[in-house]
Amino acid sequence: MANSLIPTFILDTDHPWLSENRGWLESYPDVASALCDKSSQLWTSPSPGHEIPTDLFSRINIDNNKVGIKRLGWDNAVSRLNELRNCTAALEDVRYLDVCIYVRTGQFSNPLVDSEMPSELPGLFAEVLASMPHLERLNWRLNAEHTVAFRDEFSRRNLTLPSVRHLVPGAQSHYLLPMCPGLETLEAGSFFHHPSWNEGYREGRDSRFDLVRAASSVNSLREFLMLGGWTLKRLEEVLEAMPNLVKLTIQGSLESDRHRREDTGSEEETKEEGKLLKASFKVPLLVETHYILTKSQEYLSIISRFPKLEQLHLPDSSNLDLGFDGGHWCGNAYDGEGGRRYGRSVVKRRVDTTELAGDIVMKAVPHLKILSIGENQANFTRNENGDLEIVWPWTGRKEEYAYEIFPQ
Repeated sequence: MANSLIPTFILDTDHPWLSENRGWLESYPDVASALCDKSSQLWTSPSPGHEIPTDLFSRINIDNNKVGIKRLGWDNAVSRLNELRNCTAALEDVRYLDVCIYVRTGQFSNPLVDSEMPSELPGLFAEVLASMPHLERLNWRLNAEHTVAFRDEFSRRNLTLPSVRHLVPGAQSHYLLPMCPGLETLEAGSFFHHPSWNEGYREGRDSRFDLVRAASSVNSLREFLMLGGWTLKRLEEVLEAMPNLVKLTIQGSLESDRHRREDTGSEEETKEEGKLLKASFKVPLLVETHYILTKSQEYLSIISRFPKLEQLHLPDSSNLDLGFDGGHWCGNAYDGEGGRRYGRSVVKRRVDTTELAGDIVMKAVPHLKILSIGENQANFTRNENGDLEIVWPWTGRKEEYAYEIFPQ
């Protein structure tokens, strides 16, 4: 790749057309200029069998942390951006930009070590981003300590990304939200979004709180996904900041800000997990505890106040505090005939708890059109009396379903 005449950012797209035509492209006259200019014969009069696909530049990656790539983070970003700003075709066609800058510190005996961030990099990013008129999705994955420089430069230039509809920021990159006035989908909070979300509180700042607060500046938001940091107070903040959500995805463990002791009636601050579906809804005796939540603190009572909510995605039933803990975490527990038998019992408890959760949710939020719990999505039907019926993948066949997952 180092000796290729094709710009590296194009090779980094991993588009199958490139691997199929690599040899032919390398021999094409001034291939870099031809690929980046749609008035060139490579685009207008392609050789039979070598037609450039329309989606060649639809997704562009500036990422030095992919498998098989060993590059310095800052140097890679500067080099890719310089290639990009000279490629009109890519700037015009890109719909999805994935930025991941992994700053190498020499850990684990790695000989690659990044120097300081080049002073021109934030401005270069601002220039290139402003030149992408059809950019729809932006993944912005930088460490919290490094993203500050971009915030300051973007703000100084009054950067606006009017075409961006989907944003996936790292921790402390919430400053991007008001720069995307047409934003519809926001997702964050997971290690898989960026490791910075696992850093927790940073210098007294709660990145998830900052993200939710910044969302109040964008009236167009319709979808929100966040992993971790869910409390009743946080859900209230989401309702206040994003009241027009159509789709809400809650991932990770759920916590309660406060509970009231049944014996004294006094309230205490707590980080006790769960409490999603208890209190103001009747549930089987087996899940009752000596804690009772007030209605104003109960998760579903808050969720039911989103006036336009149509899709709700909740964590696995083992995270909903309904008496099911998910079964044994050790894989050895599921080995052998006895282990598979135990596995089937866990599956049955999971589906029973999921059904219970689904019933409670639909009573609280009857206007939902889509409900999923964990990896399972419910189908809604009406019986002959017009009553709502919830159909799950195992409905009417729980035994068979359990055996599909843990065969005899």
